[in-house]
This record gives sequence, C-alpha cells and structure tokens, in this order.
Amino acid sequence: MLVQGADLHLERARAMLEPFRFVTDARLDDLMISFATDGGGVGPHLDPYDVFLIQLQGRRRWRIGPVKDRRLVDEAPLKLLRHFAPTQDLLLEPGDLLYLPPLWGHDGIAVGTCMTASVGFRAPTRQTIVREVLPLLADALPEAQAWEGLYRDAGSAATTTPGRVPESLQAFARTAWRQVLGERGRLSRALGQWLTEPKPQVWFDPGTPLSGSGRALHLDRRSRMMYDSVQVYLNGEAYPCAPPDARLLRRLADRRELAAADRARLSKAAGALVERWAQAGWLHES
Repeated sequence: MLVQGADLHLERARAMLEPFRFVTDARLDDLMISFATDGGGVGPHLDPYDVFLIQLQGRRRWRIGPVKDRRLVDEAPLKLLRHFAPTQDLLLEPGDLLYLPPLWGHDGIAVGTCMTASVGFRAPTRQTIVREVLPLLADALPEAQAWEGLYRDAGSAATTTPGRVPESLQAFARTAWRQVLGERGRLSRALGQWLTEPKPQVWFDPGTPLSGSGRALHLDRRSRMMYDSVQVYLNGEAYPCAPPDARLLRRLADRRELAAADRARLSKAAGALVERWAQAGWLHES
C-alpha cells in the first residue's frame, strides 16, 4: 500500500521533510509512505529524480544499481523494468536511510511486515516547465495589452493561395512571443507561481482572524512559499513587497515560521496581507 503526500495530512510527516531542506523547496516534493507484508514490493523500477528512503518499521531488502536497459514490462500496470541487474543488495533496519540518484533502479522487498518513507524531489523537464508556465504567462498579460496590436494583412491584394499561412502572420506571432518571453520579471513570476501551486488534491480549511496579540506565525503544513529577488510567492499567488517587508516574509518562507518580534515589524500593508493569508487558512498563529 502506497500513501502519497503524507506530509499534507500529518504534522509529524511534514516535520520529517525539514532535515531535507538543504535542497531548495523548489525541488522538495512530498513524503510517501509504503506498507508491505512479508515478501511484498512494487517490483524493479526507476524514478527520474532523487529519492531518500527512510526505514520506519521492520526491515526491507533493497536491490539497487544503475540501469543500462530501460525497457519496461509490456502491459504491466506499473512501469516495471524488463531486465534489471542490481549491483548492490542492502538490508535496511528501522532508522536506516538510503539515497538513490535519479534513474537508478531499485527493487524493495519487505522482510516481515514493514513501513518505509520515501522523500521525493521534483526534477521537471524543459518540456514540463514550458507546458506549465506558458499558460501563466498568457494569463498575466494585462487586458489592455491583450487587445493591442491587432493583426492586419500585409497587403490589400487578394490571395491566390488561401491555404498558405502568411509570412506576415508568422512574423506577427514571433514578435508576440518575443514580447511575452522577453520580460525577465514576467517569466520569473510565472515560474514562482507554478512552483508554489498546491497539488490538485490539496484544499485549505477557512482560517480565523489573527488575534493581533503579538504571537508568532507559522505556515500551514500544506502551504508552499518561496521567493525571488523581486516577489514572494505563496500557494500559486505572487506578491511584490517593499524591501523591509520582503526580508521578513522571506524569513517566513525559509523557516516556515515568523517570530512574534518579526511579525511586529511588518508594515500595515504586509500585516493586512498576512491577515488575508490567515483567513484563507494558509498560515496560523503559534
């Protein structure tokens, strides 16, 4: 049995991700827990990203190694390797940690009843980034700008080749893309929004107004918060901030909490923003 995103449901599971934040949150994905009885396992497979395996309960034997033949078993319900030749055979005891590089084959078999946690990381391809970020770039265009520069036919003469895509329209499209992609800030903003967008199965319970009593703040375990040199991003939204507030909100993103003394230094505008986040259930008072 595999339970993905355990960190979204249990505070203790979320806490298990903290030691792995030596890698940026832009790559840290989730904590999956697998349970198996004696002899149980998924079968030999590989993942296109880094994986840390933590043995929680019982023992599990792992056969691992680089994969030369990536062909898969035909018609299998999972992407299982057709031919797997492991180079190492390891027995994990409770508390043991095993790191697997990207694209390393691994086959875990339970020795008795066991439970294993898997810390996975994002490793998006260029294709994935383009596919996910381009719609955000289009949505970010101001309404007025979206209507500017309507295409016009280059000449007034009627065409004798109506099936041909006009060179002038191709040039018009190239110019439009250069304008969208040429602004570095717009692309950075779309990337930050995508990286912090909650997964489809995530929802937040409505929060309560902040007490204003000078208590510390902490992010909800489901919240994803990051920043760049210009903006702060939280759960798919972008927020430009003035330097004093930006330093404090970046601290919230790095530590996932903001001390009461730091909270008191937020400007009135940033305080109102934090209040909105609290009412949305994105952060809470400690």
